[in-house]
Amino acid sequence: MNTKLSAVSDKRMDLTCSACGHKFSYKIADLTLTTSDDTTTHEVRQRAVCRGCGGDGEENTYQAV
Repeated sequence: MNTKLSAVSDKRMDLTCSACGHKFSYKIADLTLTTSDDTTTHEVRQRAVCRGCGGDGEENTYQAV
């Protein structure tokens, strides 16, 4: 699902690290301040780095809630 952040700016993005299972979240409104209007939730997932193990986000799972 490639949803633009601007379309869900009132939500948060919950991510789960595929390597260690660490769960973390971002307020999408905050993400829109540091990314372009065309950035998608999928792109954020790919760029996310786990604060628990430092793993990259290529295989992370996510949900906008």
